[in-house]
Amino acid sequence: MPISEVAGASKEAVNHPSHYAAHYRREVIELTSHFDFTTGNALKYVLRCRFKGRPTEDLQKAHWYLNYFSDHPESGFLKSEGLEPVLADFLTDLANQKDQLFGEEAGRFVRNLVAAVQLAPEFWAPELEAAKTALETLIKASEA
Repeated sequence: MPISEVAGASKEAVNHPSHYAAHYRREVIELTSHFDFTTGNALKYVLRCRFKGRPTEDLQKAHWYLNYFSDHPESGFLKSEGLEPVLADFLTDLANQKDQLFGEEAGRFVRNLVAAVQLAPEFWAPELEAAKTALETLIKASEA
């Protein structure tokens, strides 16, 4: 069986699951592919947290990856080519969320994390702190 085929699963459920693809104009992987594993996972867990039934757990995972990124300055940015339109689409979609708190704080998290990884480690502390604050606000809201 080719790797692209998964036994017992519909192709659509594997390649473009509705709980991931229906909430933003782009799939999350289009954004995360611009970053290293750690940063991409932090972004992924925030952007998908409301669609799998465990938002607090997913946000806590994002927090873990954010802390890892903070402690490992060698991680971060992979490629900037093509990032701007993808980032702009996600930020616009977040700004238009029905859940205004989520949209604002998730947008702030994404903006600040992306800004941090584009800086040299000695300059990223304010951006990283703002991303962490936004994430902690999201975690508290998810626990309420």
